[in-house]
Amino acid sequence: MTNRPNAEVSSAAVAVAAQRIAAYADKHDLPITPAHCEELAEDLLRAYQEFVAQQSSAPAGPSADT
Repeated sequence: MTNRPNAEVSSAAVAVAAQRIAAYADKHDLPITPAHCEELAEDLLRAYQEFVAQQSSAPAGPSADT
């Protein structure tokens, strides 16, 4: 079951990231389509989510007490 609020947040994050990618591409005269901007944004979000999941499941490092 998909958590609806998380799905909505993810969709919003992808939309904003795609807009930022498009703005960067326009500023630097990079040829990229809106579809590619969205694809890059989705890939970036997926990579971020995987990174966060790995960090939360990783064992804690040594503490200052050790």
